[in-house]
Amino acid sequence: MEKNSNLQVSFSRLLVPAMVIGSMSVNVSISILQLFMVEISNTFHVSVGVASQIATVNFAGEFVSALMMGALAVRFRHKPLILAGMLLVLFSALGSFFATNLGTMEVFFALEGFGTIIFVVMSRTVIGDAFASAPQRRAKAVSYLVAAGMGMALLSLPLSGFFANVAGWRSNFMLQTLPLALFGLALTLFAVPSNLSKQPAGFIEKNSVRESFRHVLKDRSATACLVSQLFAAAGTSYLIYVMAFLRGRFSASLNFTVLISMVSLVLFIFGTLVAGRLVGRFGAKPTTVSTTFAFSILMIVYFVMPNLWTTLANGFVSSWFAGVSYTSYVCLAITQTPESRGTMMSLTSVVESGGSAIGPALAGTLLALTLGFYEAVGLLFGGLFLIAAIMRLFWVEEPTSARER
Repeated sequence: MEKNSNLQVSFSRLLVPAMVIGSMSVNVSISILQLFMVEISNTFHVSVGVASQIATVNFAGEFVSALMMGALAVRFRHKPLILAGMLLVLFSALGSFFATNLGTMEVFFALEGFGTIIFVVMSRTVIGDAFASAPQRRAKAVSYLVAAGMGMALLSLPLSGFFANVAGWRSNFMLQTLPLALFGLALTLFAVPSNLSKQPAGFIEKNSVRESFRHVLKDRSATACLVSQLFAAAGTSYLIYVMAFLRGRFSASLNFTVLISMVSLVLFIFGTLVAGRLVGRFGAKPTTVSTTFAFSILMIVYFVMPNLWTTLANGFVSSWFAGVSYTSYVCLAITQTPESRGTMMSLTSVVESGGSAIGPALAGTLLALTLGFYEAVGLLFGGLFLIAAIMRLFWVEEPTSARER
């Protein structure tokens, strides 16, 4: 009995590291795709436009997976789902390395999208369940997960270039994604308790899936939380236009804008780490409301700054607030409908995918209609985040137990 108790302690200590390694592994392949689009098109003898459809297939896989997870999170225990997600990412890395044509690679990137969302949804659900009675530890664990994913995306840039120069662009799947996925898989086997889910193993009554969705969608706070994230996710697409704005308005070079993007990402990561402490001290709702509101104002002002340096200063501050805002939102979403936490996390992924599609459509149309008037785009993005902040202030509630310190 004492031996089992000691093992359980070691498992709990490995839980967060296992989720952190997993979070890193699911953020590598898409970075490889974005960085080597030209090389991929040359390898498969297609245009860049055709090769870019790999990303479309990947995002489609993520969206479908997010919809499915609302049911799968109810029907199956957490641990098998996390392992399945990581196995899909691992299998996708192997398949992408050996792919002989574009169609095959698209299939494997669709699987990568499935695996990524399964892991994201279930890792957050596991953290919420494992630290249900420890809000401060839960907030810190969430911040580590978000920071690890973004940090790996940043670290992957120089690593990918180095490995590509030594062994070709495909080697990154074997030298980055595969080792991380294997390590995360091994840690997950030992670190994630099999009894975290309140549901019995395997399939349960069919109406439980419907009841789980109904439980989330009938809860005013949970629904407001999801809708607010739809607006915030749409606003996040401002990142697509930032580099074009800097190059068009201030004639910034491509290399300079890449450097600025990397600095902004570092500040975002720093914000995610700080968010865990802020949520632990002030609560998830006050933190996400205040930082989302601040970010909305900064976004409106960003596109009207008089010169490059004030624009950059605004952008750096905005990146920090964005990191805090997103991480504290995840902490807030985890506290909603704890009986249906897996479904809540899957619906969060659904609205984030939907918002990511809506944002560029709105902004692109507005930019075309106004003949490149970026100030209007800034008002759009700032307005989307302002709506999100207002909804979180008036309609989203944070359970008292989630604020206990």
